[in-house]
Amino acid sequence: MKLLWDWIDKKPWSEKNKYRMIILICTSVAAAAGLGLWSIVQLWTLDHWSWMAVFTGYSAFLALVLIIAYSFNHDFHNGTH
Repeated sequence: MKLLWDWIDKKPWSEKNKYRMIILICTSVAAAAGLGLWSIVQLWTLDHWSWMAVFTGYSAFLALVLIIAYSFNHDFHNGTH
């Protein structure tokens, strides 16, 4: 996450757009990981589509919470702070 955070920090975007991008990327990756896990689990059990929403939704929500917790100590600053 530190590499992604540094890469986005180097972009000439506003702080608001940088946070939007990090949230979009990380929650999409977490949702894709949850979907991948559900696709394996559904072969044996929990094969209903509602479980797909559970696996993808909880992982995306967890990613959002971790991004917020991480951003408490690692702000985007654009050289102004």
